[in-house]
Amino acid sequence: MRSLGPLESAVMDRLWEAAEPLSVREVLEGLRDRGLAYTTVATVLENLHRKQWVDRERVGRVWFYRPCLQASEHAALLMREALASSNSPRATFLKFVDEITDEEAAMLRELLAEESEER
Repeated sequence: MRSLGPLESAVMDRLWEAAEPLSVREVLEGLRDRGLAYTTVATVLENLHRKQWVDRERVGRVWFYRPCLQASEHAALLMREALASSNSPRATFLKFVDEITDEEAAMLRELLAEESEER
């Protein structure tokens, strides 16, 4: 999967926030502050569908879109891409750990311990 552009990210955020699939108009309403045209949002959703970021279902004459992966899966993908593009994954991890909060560090230790127990 390729990374998302700024407008694609905004559209995906709108879809991730929704409890159910959204039409182009519903996505547009959630992005009202951006002053976008209906056709712009429709094109972005079509591109996201082509890139396999969203799935769609037609109901009557209207397409409804839903994300193919959750926001947390997308965030994990971005972290994986950052490590893959790093010349030194160890240095990248060290920088990341150096910048996380104490609460995040505790969560990371807890998750690593749980993963270790499962193996």
